[in-house]
Amino acid sequence: MDIITDVTLVSTNINRDLLKKYQDYYVIDRSFKVEDLLNKQKIIFFNVFNELEEDKIKEIYKLLIDHKILFINYTNNMEEALLTKYLIIYDKENILIEGPTMEVLKNEKLLKRIGLSLPFMVELSLLLKDYNLVDKIYLDNKTLKGILWK
Repeated sequence: MDIITDVTLVSTNINRDLLKKYQDYYVIDRSFKVEDLLNKQKIIFFNVFNELEEDKIKEIYKLLIDHKILFINYTNNMEEALLTKYLIIYDKENILIEGPTMEVLKNEKLLKRIGLSLPFMVELSLLLKDYNLVDKIYLDNKTLKGILWK
């Protein structure tokens, strides 16, 4: 996993004990200054993005990627999974499934069985795909609106 720049961990039971598995990462669990992150090599954001707009999160991620800083976003918000390339799903403290984000999200039945739902845009795209209204999964609503209402 360390070769992956950006990772999201989603857990059915967000718990600080899970961080013991990532001891070589610097944990951010409250407000922070982006500039302070640039002197770290590995960072875990512990459920801190719930209050931020998606554009701000993307801006932070881009900065970290540009500076080759490895980071993990540990959250219980499935929407945030769409912002990173790699996704690890924990059921309590055990890895249930991991891999490229879109590949993991294809396991809808498994995710629902443990109480997680797909991100809204993925679920909507899949439903529209079932009705042959779209031919692929769309991750942002602007693009999807453009496809549906030409």
